[in-house]
Amino acid sequence: MDVYMNKLFPIQAIGPGICLVHKDRYVAIVEAQPINFALRSPEEQEQLIKSYANFLNGLNFPVQLFVRSDFLRVDEYLADLKSHEESIEAHLRPSLGDYIQFLRDTVSVNRLVKRRFYIVMYWQALGLRTTGRTAGEFVWDEAEQELMRRREILSQGLRGLGIQIRTLDQPTTLKFLQASFGQDPRAMPGGKMDWA
Repeated sequence: MDVYMNKLFPIQAIGPGICLVHKDRYVAIVEAQPINFALRSPEEQEQLIKSYANFLNGLNFPVQLFVRSDFLRVDEYLADLKSHEESIEAHLRPSLGDYIQFLRDTVSVNRLVKRRFYIVMYWQALGLRTTGRTAGEFVWDEAEQELMRRREILSQGLRGLGIQIRTLDQPTTLKFLQASFGQDPRAMPGGKMDWA
């Protein structure tokens, strides 16, 4: 992990679905798959807002909501389409050319943005230990169990709103942290941004 990033966010360990941030402080990050709120009727929108507010007010642990806006680059996608032009039936090739030109025109006028929604949950082991711990011993299993319980509460509450969540695995968590601190993995040697 980059030294600068580690000073801002002192990560000691990243495991599947959980990070040890500082001594006995643990973090879990989940990604929420959003619903298309704008396509709902005004009555449905009002009901969703009330249900979401009730859900948040009903949580008995802190969460941090994080929205990332990533500008999409379609250059590679267009090049890939163009490279497959010969494998497409001849009568469809003009449509492919029109589609590629349409995307180029659209991107030249408007930047394409993909928004990602994350929920960050924290758990602090201090004062909550159920067994005696020696100095420096990690409470990883206890933290993982509590954060998974909290994840399940989030999942059940958001499922009623039509929102699905998924826990970030170890490589995706690292990519998330790097991108959140302005470190584009594509700029790193051998790096690629291929979100699952």
